[in-house]
Amino acid sequence: MASVVIGSAIGSTIRSKVLQRQNFSKEPNGLETIIEAYAIQTANRDTVVPEKNTVHSAFSSSSKTYERMVVESVNTEEQDGGITQMLVTYVGLTTPSGLPPPVVRLIPAADKGVYGPPLVIEAEYVTDVSETQFLAGQLSQGSGLERVPVFSPTTKMPASINGFVMPKDPRSAFYQAGTGAISNYLGYCVLSVSCEKRGIFLVARNTYAEVEQIAFIT
Repeated sequence: MASVVIGSAIGSTIRSKVLQRQNFSKEPNGLETIIEAYAIQTANRDTVVPEKNTVHSAFSSSSKTYERMVVESVNTEEQDGGITQMLVTYVGLTTPSGLPPPVVRLIPAADKGVYGPPLVIEAEYVTDVSETQFLAGQLSQGSGLERVPVFSPTTKMPASINGFVMPKDPRSAFYQAGTGAISNYLGYCVLSVSCEKRGIFLVARNTYAEVEQIAFIT
C-alpha cells in the first residue's frame, strides 16, 4: 500500500487531529479501503474518535474526501508526550457514482451441467441495495437434473451484473411434455447466495448452475 505523508504534529501543536498519512487498497471485487493515520492529543481521544459509518467527507482532514466511503473501524495507540496515534479505516468506493464489475469464476463441478459443461458460475460483486432488497430477490433451489412432483421456484442468473455480461445459457429455455413427464429447462439459475455488509454497500457472492426440472404425469 502506498503511504503519503500529509502532515506532522508535535506535542501541544495538536488541537484536534493531524492527518499524517493515508494507505489505499482495493479488493478484486472493486471495494476500496483507506487507512488514515492521525496524531491526536490523548486527552481529546474520547471526543475525536469517529463513530462507525461516519462518512469520510464528514471526518477526514484530507484535501480530497469521498461521499461513498464510511468508517469501518478505529484503532488507537497511546504514545509518549500525551499523543495518541489513531488509525481510521474507511471502506467503500472513491468514485462518485457507478459500481465496479463483478469477479466471475467458472468452477468445475462433477454433478452439475445438463446441456453445458459440468460447472457452477460464481459471481462476487458490490451492490448498493439493502440486505432486505437483496435477499428478497434471491431464491435458493437445487440444480442439475431433478425429479420433483411440482416445479420449484427458481431465480434466473441475470444477463449482466454491474454492466458486465454474464455467460450465456448452453441452450435456450424450454418447456415440453412427453410420455409420462413434463420437462422444464431454465438454464443457469441461482444455486446459493450470501452477502456481507461493508459500509453502505453489500458484497454479494452468488453461485449459478443449470437447472432442469422434471415432473411426472400420473
